[in-house]
Formats: sequence, C-alpha cells, structure tokens
Amino acid sequence: MAETVGIIGGGIVGLCTAYYLHQKGYEVHILDEYAFDNSCSWGNAGMIVPSHVIPLAAPGVVWQGLKWMFRAESPFAFHVSFNKSLWQWVKLFHQHSNAQHVHYAIPHLRDISLLSRRLYEHLALPQKNELSFETKGILMLFQTKKLQEEEIKAAELAQANGIPAEILSDQEIQLMEPDTRVRTLGGIYYPGDAHIHPRKWMQWLTQQLKQAGVKFYPHHAIIDLQIQQHKIHHIITNQETLYFDHIVVAAGVKTALLLKKMDIHIPLQPGKGYSFDLQLNKRLIHIPALLMEGRVAVSPWGNLLRISGTMEIGANLHTINQAKIRGMLKTLHAFYPDLKAETLFQPQIWTGARPCSPDGLPFIGRVQPFHNLYVATGHGMLGLSLAPATGYLITQLISGDKPDIDIHAFDPMRFRKKSH
Repeated sequence: MAETVGIIGGGIVGLCTAYYLHQKGYEVHILDEYAFDNSCSWGNAGMIVPSHVIPLAAPGVVWQGLKWMFRAESPFAFHVSFNKSLWQWVKLFHQHSNAQHVHYAIPHLRDISLLSRRLYEHLALPQKNELSFETKGILMLFQTKKLQEEEIKAAELAQANGIPAEILSDQEIQLMEPDTRVRTLGGIYYPGDAHIHPRKWMQWLTQQLKQAGVKFYPHHAIIDLQIQQHKIHHIITNQETLYFDHIVVAAGVKTALLLKKMDIHIPLQPGKGYSFDLQLNKRLIHIPALLMEGRVAVSPWGNLLRISGTMEIGANLHTINQAKIRGMLKTLHAFYPDLKAETLFQPQIWTGARPCSPDGLPFIGRVQPFHNLYVATGHGMLGLSLAPATGYLITQLISGDKPDIDIHAFDPMRFRKKSH
C-alpha cells in the first residue's frame, strides 16, 4: 500500500508538490481552506525568472522602503505597526541586506531557478500552445541613469554567474517591440526567462491531478496538528480528522501560523501585491517586461495584458489602495505612452499576499524535530517561478533521494539555528 502525503495549501507550490509526489508513487491529498481559487498563484505576473538571482534582501532596500513609505503611489514600503513579529522580521531583513548575503544567495537562487525552468519546459512540452508557455525572455526597462547603472551591474553579476544577459539601447528595445512606442533609456534582455498564463496552468495542473486520483479537500481549514513521538499523527480540520504518513505545509503566509501551533517559529511576513488585466484591441506588446522605476511587471498573452506590482510589508491585506493602482498605471503609461487609448474596459483589481522570508530565500525542507513534517513556502515574488523545483525537491526529501541541488540555504530551521 502506498504511503500517504497530506499537502496543506492548494496554490502552485502545493499543486507542483502533489504532481511530483504522485509521479513517485505516493497517495496524495491536498487540503485548502478555500475552493482552490484564492492563492497568489492565480493573480501573479506568470514570469519564470532565472534572471532573478539577487534576493529581495539586498543593500539599500531597507532605506529605499523607508523613503517610499511617505509616497502614496510608491511600489515598495514597510508599514509600521506594533506587531512584534513584523519588527523581528524587519530586523532580520535589515541584517541580511548586505553584499555578503547577496553573494551567498546568488548561486542558490540560480540553481533552483534553472532547475525550475527546466521542469517547466518538460511539463509544458506536450501542450505548450494550450498553456501559453512562451520562451521570449524578459526585458528590464529603465528611464533614468541611476536605474541604468543598477541594472547593468545586476546584469554583469548575472552573467558572471552563468545567466545570459544583453545590455540594449533604447533603439534596440524599440526594434523588439515594433507595434507600440516604448519610452526608455535602454534595458537589459534576459533571453533565458519565460512566462506563462497562471490561470491556465493552475486549471491544467488541477485537472491533471484529479484525473490521476489525487484527492482534493476544499474548505478544509486546519484547526490543529496532533503530535506523537516527534511525528504529526493526524490533522484536525473544521470538517474532519485526517491521517497521513507525511505532511507538507505549503500554505503561503499562513504556514507560520500553522507551525506556531507546534511551537515552531519561522519568520514569515505577507508582501502585498496587486494585479489587473487590460484587454487591448490587438497585441501591442510581445515581450514581458519589468518597468524598473515603478517596479511594475507587464505580462502579455495575446491581446490581454496583465499589470502587476507593489510589495507592501505589513500592509492591510483586505483593502485595495487606489494610490498604488494609480502609481502602477502611471508607470505603465510612462513606458508605453500609446497604450492608454487601447484600453477597452475598467480593470478588475486583484490583490494577494506573497509569503516573504527575511533573507529573500524560500523555506524548503524538513521541520525539525519532526520526522514527517515538511515546509514549502517563503518564495516572495518567486512562488510561481520556483514552484516546480520546490515540489520536485520536497518529493526527493520525502522519498529519501539526494536532492538534485544543494538546498541547505533553504532550511526552514536556519533562523532558529542562528539564534542558539
């Protein structure tokens, strides 16, 4: 009889973990407190970015975030409150925002990103067109000398670590986008990046898993996890009690709350983001782009254009800040001045909370001292990009195989170890 695995969390990380565990022969069950349609995976930019080798915790980020706190339309901010866990997270973030940590993190982010990119390619191969898997690379666009210098340095760092990058002039950018005007000082092109349509992938993965016999448990909120002899013996939900041989917690920002029930503390904070879709009269933008001055992501799928951005640590997760939306639109129109007239309808705004670690590295691995408890979260803005690799690595850990890459930097217990 096959061993059972219960996965808590039905976002892209949970689904990818279920996919690889089922391939390995496990009986897989996925639990979610919603109807499997409410995770960050549905509303993000859909970018697969091996180019993103520099972690969120980097020199100057804290100072920039503090400055942006006083700008209503700013893309990144810390929201000060009396939340103790938030202050602890900010302190750890500040401690890791240095060049030494960046150089430590780069090879680990590179290796997991490249693994994930290869796995996406393999997953998409039989139905590439239907899934909108596009391998056109991604552009980093800038309009100021300051951002130009920063992005060229980032490109040189990427190149030094084996990630292809091309420094382009404004004319070269315009040649890549012949159907609309692009206003830039230049840009960096990362040809190894790709992008997908998140909704299509979530629906496809869900369908594949259901057809394979993976069991889905919607509207199952976790009440408690019962422990016996350093193992999770069973899970108590609002609907029933469930028993599994192994447990994977891939519940995004709520992972920390679940682990806290067992006196396990991992530093995790929600990073609030927004997205909305614009329907254009025709396809005007062909290559996904990050508009660096406003930190706005632009993802084209045919005539549909997804605009996404902002990273607000400590923000109210249940409100839509219209100033942030205005800031995103201003950035969009500053770079693509002719898009405004092509918009056909008022966008519906999506908001979600990305699970952010204070060092910019995900939490992937076994939770000590428990023998059958694993964590897969903390990816920040890279959740969709790193999901297949995360699920693949968790599967290798559970099955006792040696992971394809070194994962010690992703140890869920790394902050606890540092404090002793």
